[in-house]
Amino acid sequence: MTNFIKKAGVAGVAAAVLAVGSAAHAASIKGNEITLRIGSGHPPFITYVKEVSKYFVPNVKKRVAAETKYKMNFKEHYAGTVVNVFDTLEGTQDGRLDIGAWCVCFDDDKAMAMNLTYYVPFHEPNANKNTKIFYDLVTKYPELYQDYEKRYKQKLLAITGFNNYGLLSAFEWNTFEDLKGRKILAAGPNLPWVQGGIPVRTTIPKAAQQLQTGVGEAIILFPDTDYKLKLHEATKGGVYTLMDFGAVVQISLTMNMRSRKKLPPEVVKIIDEEAAKYMVKSAATSQADHDWGIDKLRGAGVKIRQVDPAVKLAWAKRLADWPNSRAQAVSKKKKIDMGRAMRDYIKMVEAGGHKFPLDYVIK
Repeated sequence: MTNFIKKAGVAGVAAAVLAVGSAAHAASIKGNEITLRIGSGHPPFITYVKEVSKYFVPNVKKRVAAETKYKMNFKEHYAGTVVNVFDTLEGTQDGRLDIGAWCVCFDDDKAMAMNLTYYVPFHEPNANKNTKIFYDLVTKYPELYQDYEKRYKQKLLAITGFNNYGLLSAFEWNTFEDLKGRKILAAGPNLPWVQGGIPVRTTIPKAAQQLQTGVGEAIILFPDTDYKLKLHEATKGGVYTLMDFGAVVQISLTMNMRSRKKLPPEVVKIIDEEAAKYMVKSAATSQADHDWGIDKLRGAGVKIRQVDPAVKLAWAKRLADWPNSRAQAVSKKKKIDMGRAMRDYIKMVEAGGHKFPLDYVIK
């Protein structure tokens, strides 16, 4: 896996012009000075992006300066300045970025197999544990990310994710039937999680406006992100329900292969090692952010409650056939045994002590 995360760590026209211009300046080496472009479509206050900027970047720069003859510079591009949330994979492929941090949820076709943890809802809610589990899984099944290198010419450096998905709603609800006719926002591959209500696709940059204008009445997201985006203001308080959909591992940190080949081996080694540490740090920060977000929402007047187990079971029953459906679809399109990987993931989650609301049957 390309030294991917060594065990020490975890265990239009204008757009075209921008792409060409950006690619021309990517991965430059002048004498002993190296300059790389790194970025994400998300803003830098989003946890995984913040850890790229505040942890990964300075650590790589410091180590390169201390351990090699080179000086490392990073040009950082976040919040849609070079790539948006839907084309960070493509931007890393075409050279607008040398290193991209992105959510596979917005590439649910190209990064289809890496959306695996979305396909098994109500899974492990702890970001630290689930990141380690999914790391072990992709180590065992490198075919899950085979397209990154084969088709999209980039190397997987690290994985990470957000924390436990819940439901922020502008309305009170108690039973599954109370959601009927309600417009519920979700990011993409988890749109099918919306049961009972009406699924509406969203992205972090659009969510507040969608809630303010009535395009959505609720959103499946994380409590810290809800607060940071002021979605609780858009819902005028409302209710945050701890659903335990799970802490999805959906972030990939990838590096353009051409850029990588330009670099001295000792610099590549440092990048790989710091990517491993980034994975651990980002997951830990994300997990801590969950409780922080709950406290902030509560302090802002949002009612916090735990989903009733009977409601969770009813919801899970509606999704009972979906994991197998996704496994078969991915297997057919990507020519891999997705069913086997998903069954192993479930076993690994259960071995860690988590109990699913029901048993998913995956062929």
